[in-house]
Amino acid sequence: MSGAPSPTSGGTAGLLPAERARCSFDAGKLEELVQGKRNEANAAFKPIFQGNPFDDSDMKDYWSYEERFSRQLERTAEAMVRIRDPKNRKFMMIHMKQGIRMADMFETGSLGIHFSMFLTFLKTNASKEQQDKWLPLAQEGRYFGAYAQTELGHGSNVRGLETLATFDKETDEFVIHSPTLTSLKWWPTGMYACTHGVVFAQLIIGGTNYGMHGFMVQFRDDQGNLMPGVEVGEMGPKINADNTNIGYSRFTHVRIPRFNMFAKFQQVLREGTYIAPPRNLSKFRYISMMSIRMAIVGWSYRDLAKAATIAIRYSCVRKQGFTDTTVDDPLGSGVGEHCVMYYKVQQYRLLKALATAYCFLWSARYTSEYLARIQNTVTMGTDAERDAAAAEMPELHATLSGLKVWSTLWAHNGIEDCRKACGGQGYLRSSGIADLSPNFAEPATVEGEQVIMSLQVARYLIKAVSELSAGKPIVGSVEYLKDAPIKPLDASAWRPDTENLMALMRDRAARTALKLGTAFQAAQAKGLGFDAAINEVAVLGYKAAEVHSAYVFVRNNDLALKVHVKDPNINRALVRLLDLVMLTQIREHAGDWIGCLNEEILDVVEARVSELLAELRPDAVGLADGFGCSEDELKSTLGRHDGNVYEAIYNEAKLSPLNATPRMVGWEHLERVVDKDFLREGMRTQRAGGAVAPSAKL
Repeated sequence: MSGAPSPTSGGTAGLLPAERARCSFDAGKLEELVQGKRNEANAAFKPIFQGNPFDDSDMKDYWSYEERFSRQLERTAEAMVRIRDPKNRKFMMIHMKQGIRMADMFETGSLGIHFSMFLTFLKTNASKEQQDKWLPLAQEGRYFGAYAQTELGHGSNVRGLETLATFDKETDEFVIHSPTLTSLKWWPTGMYACTHGVVFAQLIIGGTNYGMHGFMVQFRDDQGNLMPGVEVGEMGPKINADNTNIGYSRFTHVRIPRFNMFAKFQQVLREGTYIAPPRNLSKFRYISMMSIRMAIVGWSYRDLAKAATIAIRYSCVRKQGFTDTTVDDPLGSGVGEHCVMYYKVQQYRLLKALATAYCFLWSARYTSEYLARIQNTVTMGTDAERDAAAAEMPELHATLSGLKVWSTLWAHNGIEDCRKACGGQGYLRSSGIADLSPNFAEPATVEGEQVIMSLQVARYLIKAVSELSAGKPIVGSVEYLKDAPIKPLDASAWRPDTENLMALMRDRAARTALKLGTAFQAAQAKGLGFDAAINEVAVLGYKAAEVHSAYVFVRNNDLALKVHVKDPNINRALVRLLDLVMLTQIREHAGDWIGCLNEEILDVVEARVSELLAELRPDAVGLADGFGCSEDELKSTLGRHDGNVYEAIYNEAKLSPLNATPRMVGWEHLERVVDKDFLREGMRTQRAGGAVAPSAKL
């Protein structure tokens, strides 16, 4: 493409290469740090998934609901056929170890839930005999399993689930039954196309309720028809038009073998005796849910990274505003225009989004390593090691609850701000950013409502404060409770460096948690019970969960950088991003630090934000490139790596079926009401002709 505008070129081909030349570090090395061997593996295995039916998604916006679902399923089935080919065995093995994502190869639909939540639950909650029977086939996609927990009338209150699993001693079977309309399983991803599922139900033996347990239930027979007593359906259109496979189910006295209750830690014997799991180990049944919440933090990173990449690249290409508006004829004088990224407000919006995405990335990496250690202990550890891992589950549960909530909330806001920063072109779906914002409602909604999950964090903080008051040891993310509060800062001596900013984030979390603990104790002193007292302090609890999660994010970011990033130039840029995350927290929530920050300190913060924007500006495109988002991932006219956005926008517009012929689609309707004589008059006076001869001076 040409570097000068012409009828066939936007003249932007040289702009992003020039931006990359300004970068203070090797963006390729950063991409390798972020992606590892992922992009290399993707490139190696991509040929497996070429040709029909993998090359038809470009026109999906024009497909019907049923066609979207059918084509997603066709791609999934064809993919499974191809990876079972002995020559593609390497891909299957890497995929089983979660070293590569099917979603990086093609648009998969919703059956990925089988390889995430269902398989994780099977590995961590099935007995050896059950794994021998179910796991090999599940790993090869010989059947597909849903994770059926949420019900029409119950979501986050898992203990309130109504589905029943009653043991029939006479037949040695469990009877799975949905006794009410509100007990229908509702929202399980992929359920309509799944052949099986882990169904969560209240275990009833001889009239005694032993609480929620998981059961393997078959949904469909070998012809794709529903099994007797099983009703499964798809829920219909959602915000994300690609979600055509989210389902519901009802069970009417469905009988399954006693073997089908997941029994790694608990069993029901033939005569109906219930053997409960050790108290600590019962906590592991939620590990699939924790895994998906960890995955959602990664989802927040990926989608915010895509939005930031698109918006930053486009902002470095798009021109807006003359470099000198005081000249009489800016066009004729050749003063030129600024790229949109020149403007400080644009830098603040987009570099904040970029920094937040990197914060999610490094925090997810740090926390996922922690979660992987727990999962390995569950599957392969000794009893003593499992007991130790179980003791860490409350901390892990609270951490992941908070990170899921606040990563999705902040990412959703950041994605939408990036879209708005793209101006009118951000309204086009071909921009790749227009769909990111509404579609991100999915991770912001699934796996736990934000207030309820935040209050789970608040409960953990209240317990930690109580244990501190009782003189018990405080460990993990809440060790900050042992810190002395920061006294009012002196602007002449204080510097906004990483260490000092981190101390402020710790201090805010500690002070808010202590206030929450005090308020809770005061509520109970008034005679309120535990649950009523929690509700009484819920608004403060929600705030405490937010600031605790914000601290955990930046702490994890800092720890991960120290472990994973050794290149000094890359480290310098990434530490600047971490500082920007903390500075924007202070700048936008200054009231949280009343008592230790004064106006002079806030002026220092404001000045440092401006300095950081200037320091990060030359690295903006390099940092966006560091995410390693491929063209296939972005699917964006605005975020093209080569910067040829205007050619891409025009070419995408031409693909509309309305542009297939010169004659207007639907003219037969409009011609009934227009004045054709008036149109014919214009036909006589308007024509296509040659260009005007150039004059000596414009």
